[in-house]
Amino acid sequence: MDLMITSKILETLETGVVLEVNADDLHIRAYIVISAVDMAVVEKLIPLAVFESGAQVHVAGIEAAGDITEQVVQILENMEPQDVVVFLCETAVAYAESLAVLGLAH
Repeated sequence: MDLMITSKILETLETGVVLEVNADDLHIRAYIVISAVDMAVVEKLIPLAVFESGAQVHVAGIEAAGDITEQVVQILENMEPQDVVVFLCETAVAYAESLAVLGLAH
């Protein structure tokens, strides 16, 4: 599935950014950070109100060794509008490539 993906930065974080992502008819918020896969990081990033709202929160570890486009798109294809995703990128290269897939040049 080929998605037309555009994004805009909503917030800059210490190790990443928060994006508003539009992929065809899908409109979501994405947190993209350089981090090991760690649920404690997710809990610190996502405001409690998001968890309390009932929104689905998806978490993906992005590995530099794999096909980053495939990793990111596979997550997006399984999301519903207004869901939230956290991409935990293992390296700066994985982070930059994830941003590019999401429509940003970094």
